[in-house]
Amino acid sequence: MNATSTVTAAATQDERKSRHWLIVALGVILLCVGSSTAVAWRMDVYGIFRDPHGRDLITSSHERRAKFLLNQAYVPANFDALVIGASSQVNWLPEYFSGYRFYNESLEGGNASEERRLVEQAMPHGHFKVAIVGLYPRTTKFHDLQDGFDTVRREEALGSISSLGVEYDILMSRFMHQPSRFFPNGSHSFPQQVTPKPHARGPHVIIAQDPVAVADYIALVQELQNAGTRIVYVVNPMYEPEFEYDRDEIQSYTAMMTKKLPAGPVIDFLSADYASFRTNPHNFIDDVHLSSTGANTLSRIINVRLQRALQ
Repeated sequence: MNATSTVTAAATQDERKSRHWLIVALGVILLCVGSSTAVAWRMDVYGIFRDPHGRDLITSSHERRAKFLLNQAYVPANFDALVIGASSQVNWLPEYFSGYRFYNESLEGGNASEERRLVEQAMPHGHFKVAIVGLYPRTTKFHDLQDGFDTVRREEALGSISSLGVEYDILMSRFMHQPSRFFPNGSHSFPQQVTPKPHARGPHVIIAQDPVAVADYIALVQELQNAGTRIVYVVNPMYEPEFEYDRDEIQSYTAMMTKKLPAGPVIDFLSADYASFRTNPHNFIDDVHLSSTGANTLSRIINVRLQRALQ
């Protein structure tokens, strides 16, 4: 065999090896994709592929995408009341609100436009008797759809980063006995519970509201009312030293929003009646987010006030 033949044979052998590894790699990829899709279909973590009635489904750290999908079928099938708002409400305990099955639609860093997008997924298939709507300046300060919320699609239920996060939490809970911090009623706990530290005083809060976000909040409440949902507004509590610093701005915001929004009873946790709650540092982890103790106490108070408001 001459040198040319030897080179040609070697090149042919290399091409065969390359094709072989390419076929193997493609096979492995297809196997992984197929396995992931089969697991996603079997676990059905968003209640898309099977009847979701009676199931206990959770979100994940990608809560916007997860709640978007859960609102397709799971929420309207299992809940008849909603909590709507921002991150200061995410660890409220809806199971304490008697007489209704509440789902917590609140999002960390959430805003009115995101809340509208979530709730409108559930409304065509659900009937919600009551909605607790939070009043807090950040909710209507901007209207950005965050964490890819503007691109989420139903097909992600068959495989996505968010679904993998939920699947991981479920498997760790079942086999490693590590409880998830995400709950089937849409609430979740914060990773750490700490006592608030003194804050550096910056400029006062400027209640510059985003007109799109304000319009979306008004439209959302109106859509719910038109569907027969009773609305109860809750003015979220703030840690007292922070509230005193921005009292005028916060109260101005609350007055503005209660005039613009459709009429409904208001539970005001910034009133003098709840000063003792606001002055207790153990109820907060910062200026507006509640500790587990604070969330527990506030949820019980809301239940009492909610029953009165709905009489």
